[in-house]
Amino acid sequence: MKKGIFRRIFLIYSVLLMLSLVLVEIYITSAVRESYIEDLKKDLAVRIRLISRDVLFNHKNNDAVCRALKEKAGARVTVIGAEGKVLCDSDGDSSLMENHLDRPEIKQAVALGHGAAVRHSDTLQYDFLYFASKTGPNFIRLSMPLKDINSTVNILRIKIIGVVSFALIITVVFVVWQTDHLRRLLKQVTDLSRSLARGDISKRLFLEDAKEFEEIAENLNEMSVSLQKLIAQHEEEEKRLNVILKSIPDALLIMDHKGTVRLSSSASKEFFGNREITGRPFIEVVRNREFSELVSKVRSENTSGVAEFKLDYPEERHLSVRVSPFSYKENVLAGYVAVFHDITMAVRLEQVRKDFVANVSHEIKTPVTAIKGFAETLLEGALDDKGNAVNFLRTIKSNSERINSLVDDLMTISKIELGVIRIEKMNARLDEVAENVLAMLQDKAAAKGLYLRVSINPELSEINADRNRLIQILTNLVDNSIKFTETGGVVFGAEIDNGNRFLFVEDTGIGIPAKHLPRLCERFYRVDPARSRKMGGTGLGLAIVKHLVRAHGWDMRIESVYGKGTKIKINI
Repeated sequence: MKKGIFRRIFLIYSVLLMLSLVLVEIYITSAVRESYIEDLKKDLAVRIRLISRDVLFNHKNNDAVCRALKEKAGARVTVIGAEGKVLCDSDGDSSLMENHLDRPEIKQAVALGHGAAVRHSDTLQYDFLYFASKTGPNFIRLSMPLKDINSTVNILRIKIIGVVSFALIITVVFVVWQTDHLRRLLKQVTDLSRSLARGDISKRLFLEDAKEFEEIAENLNEMSVSLQKLIAQHEEEEKRLNVILKSIPDALLIMDHKGTVRLSSSASKEFFGNREITGRPFIEVVRNREFSELVSKVRSENTSGVAEFKLDYPEERHLSVRVSPFSYKENVLAGYVAVFHDITMAVRLEQVRKDFVANVSHEIKTPVTAIKGFAETLLEGALDDKGNAVNFLRTIKSNSERINSLVDDLMTISKIELGVIRIEKMNARLDEVAENVLAMLQDKAAAKGLYLRVSINPELSEINADRNRLIQILTNLVDNSIKFTETGGVVFGAEIDNGNRFLFVEDTGIGIPAKHLPRLCERFYRVDPARSRKMGGTGLGLAIVKHLVRAHGWDMRIESVYGKGTKIKINI
């Protein structure tokens, strides 16, 4: 057993004894010194009464008179006028002395008839006692050095220190002896407790001349008999609990009444990030306001509660959680059990369904109305008008193709969001990808009199990407640029700028006003709805690109100057 605790006890008691010694010495010497000073004050008061008659009947009041009085009084004599002027002094030239009315002993004498003060003499380097008494219109002050008193007090102090030090040494020797005996007993107890903690219950404790420790030894011996059974039971229960927790597919957190996580299932790290969970406050594990409010509600109402919320870290998830309180004793809250179920797929399916219905209802209304209107016109007799009939049929065909494109794009986005379309990255050659895009869109650009060029940095000949989805991304972006460019052309490829690698598509088109840029990748969002629909756009192209870019783990930025053109960068 370490000796540190006994050393600390010894040091603490030694310091306390030393402090007691100092305090006792200060108190006694101060009391003795004050007693001496009080006796000296009384003696000086008697001496002043003895010489006061000579002062009252002597009208010279010069320094010679005071020197004569000093021999009689046995102390320095100073006579001070009512206004504070020194009339005579036995030890100095009174004419050179300053006004004494502000001296503490004179102030007291003015108020009480007599006064006293102790001050240090810088010249003689020891204290003086000044005692003043009002006699007639003047003040008589006697002063005595306190060096004799201080010497007496110092001698007393030395005697006190000697006696107490002797007693302290005896006490220390006894304490050291007792402490060593206690340390040896505690060492035996500690050795046994360490053995019990390690599971070694074969040892027993036998103490000699232990007195109070004998009962402790007996209790420890009895405890070692039952400890092995308790350890075995605990290990079995722990194994069973760990197996149960590992088999639970949902995240489970067991928290104490303060909100600190004490136990968690294996799935919890998958839900809340691969980090240490046990021992942390739940608010640091599940960073969500709705969950915190639910725990507070369960705490206040002491009933189970259910909530649904969204987590963004470590990945976007929608969770359903049930929090229930539990107690070991009646009406004493011990903690909470929180069970989290991942409902992300269900929420996404529901959202896709809602979006699909809302978007299709909105976007399909115009072409369906057009088809219905022209079909009714044909049925009502326009079939006989061959010229208009053909135009009507072409319009019906165009709107049906628009509906088909809209459905295809919606299905593509839905598949990406649901994870049906998976990104399989591998090394893809950018020159081959660019050739595919050129082959599909070169004629469309040429039909509008636009150039379509490729610019690829030689250091970016290959990138890690899903080749087919990369072609889809660039095709959508280049096709969109061609639609909104009337003069000039479109350049696409890959570049490196300040160490940042990115794909780009740049055009010389009409550009996009700054206010529209933040919402440009939203589904069905159009800067110019009428023009976009006229060109056959569904409003889903950039939304599809955004989802494919995110699926690759990239991010996209759009830069545009209205009237001059647009540049889209994809950091890879």
